Amino acid sequence: MGKSLTEYLKTKVHPLLQERSWDKILVIGDHQRDSSKVIVASNEKGEKLFNWMRPTVSVVDPSTLYLHVFPGRAYVEHYASIIATYLAFEGKEVSSVKFKCPSQEDCLNVFSRSNLARLGAVDIVVLGYVQGLESLSQGAWEDMSDENMFSWKTVVTAQGYRVALLGCRICFWGDIGGNLVRTLQRLNGAKCVLYVGKLGSLQPDHVPNRTLATGNQSFVRGELIAWQNPLEQYLQHAASVVIGVHTCLPSVLYETHDWLVSNQDQVEFVDPEIGQMAKASLEVGCQFGYLHIVSDNLARNYDRDLSNERLEDVRRDRVGLLSEIQAVLEPFFNGWTSPVPNLGKSSA
Repeated sequence: MGKSLTEYLKTKVHPLLQERSWDKILVIGDHQRDSSKVIVASNEKGEKLFNWMRPTVSVVDPSTLYLHVFPGRAYVEHYASIIATYLAFEGKEVSSVKFKCPSQEDCLNVFSRSNLARLGAVDIVVLGYVQGLESLSQGAWEDMSDENMFSWKTVVTAQGYRVALLGCRICFWGDIGGNLVRTLQRLNGAKCVLYVGKLGSLQPDHVPNRTLATGNQSFVRGELIAWQNPLEQYLQHAASVVIGVHTCLPSVLYETHDWLVSNQDQVEFVDPEIGQMAKASLEVGCQFGYLHIVSDNLARNYDRDLSNERLEDVRRDRVGLLSEIQAVLEPFFNGWTSPVPNLGKSSA
C-alpha cells in the first residue's frame, strides 16, 4: 500500500488504542457488542447499510486492553498485524500485542446463534455489495434492526428458485467467509453462493474501480483450489471483467514488495476470503462464484486505493461496475437450475 498505509491504519485502529499506550493488548475472537461490557469504536462506518461493525475493546485493568474481533482466525491475525504495525509507526512497543485464535467450533457457533435461521430455505445466496444490486429485488430489506447480524431481500426466479441478497453487518474476512458458506448450506440449504466484493490486483494494467475480477482457481496456504465458476457463461455481459488466478492472504499487510515479485507471474488477484469460500463450497457440495471490483493495485501506484475509497469519484466508478455485475446476474438467475435433482425448488 506504500504511502497510503498510514491512513489505512488510522481508519482501522480503535480510537482507544490511538489515544493512549497499553502494556498489554490481546486480540481475541469474540463478537461482543454489549455496551455495558465493551467500547464500540467511534470511527465505525455507521452511514453504511452493511459491513460496518468493527472490533470493540474492553479495558481489563489500567494497563491491559482486549480487542474483541469477530471469530475468524485470519481476522484475528489481521487485526493483531494492524495494531502492531500502527504501534511501530508511532514508535511504541510492538511486543505488547498478542493474539489468541478462536476454535473452529466458536467460528461456526457465532453464525448458528445469529438471525440467519429466519431467512429460511434458499437456493442462491448473493453476498457482499448487495446494497448496490437492489434492482435485482425491489422488495424491502427484512430483519433490518442493527442488533441483527444479517438482513436480506428475496426474489423467486421464473423457474421457481428462491434467491437471497444477504447483507451482513460484520466483515466476513478470510475463513469467516468460508464458515458463512458452510452455515448457509447447512442451515438454509443453499446450493449456490455468489460473492460480490472487492480485491487487489498484482497486474499493473488492472485499473482500480474500473476493472472487474473473476476466476475459478485460488491458492489457500499454498494449496491450489479449483472449482467450476457458475457465472462463466454469462461474463460476456460485463465489458470490464478480467479472468485470473487468485490467492488468499490473512492480511493486506502481508502484501509486501517481495511478496508481489514472487507471486506476480502466477497470480492476478489477492484477498483474504475467496479461496476460503471456494474451499468450503467444495466441502459442503454447493456452487460458488465471485465477481469483484478491483479496488487497489499492488503493482502500480494509482491515485485510488483502500485509503481513499470513500471519495465521490470512486463511488461513481463502482456504481458503473455494479451495473455490469447486475447485467451478469440477471441472466444467470433466469438460466440457473438446481444442481441437485428434485431438490431446492421453492414453491411460488
